[in-house]
Amino acid sequence: MNDALRTGGIAPPPAPDFEADNSLESTAFAGAAAIQRLIAERHSLRSTASAQQRELEAMRAINEDLRRRLHLIRRHYVELGTKVIAHLEQFQHATRDAMRETEGAVAGDEANLITLAQRLRRGGHSGLPDPTS
Repeated sequence: MNDALRTGGIAPPPAPDFEADNSLESTAFAGAAAIQRLIAERHSLRSTASAQQRELEAMRAINEDLRRRLHLIRRHYVELGTKVIAHLEQFQHATRDAMRETEGAVAGDEANLITLAQRLRRGGHSGLPDPTS
């Protein structure tokens, strides 16, 4: 206020504040740089997200292919197991039939031997011991 009284009531224009302008300008530059960094980071994050999305889709496709293959393998093993069981049943039936035939043949052989011995005993002496005694 003393300056206004000395100059006749008119205040001189304030001196330009270069420091304030410098500070404002540096703040604006810093803000612009921060915005550029944020934009670059956003772009980088979008690129990463896109790459991860493509990788996820590829993994899903691989997973689906593996599920399909496992289903085919399972079906194949079930068919194989069914065939093995059928062959084992055929083998069991063939073995059982062979045993019956063998038992029948042995029984038939025993009956033939007994009949032969009886005929020999009735018919005379053959020099063989009597099987019934």
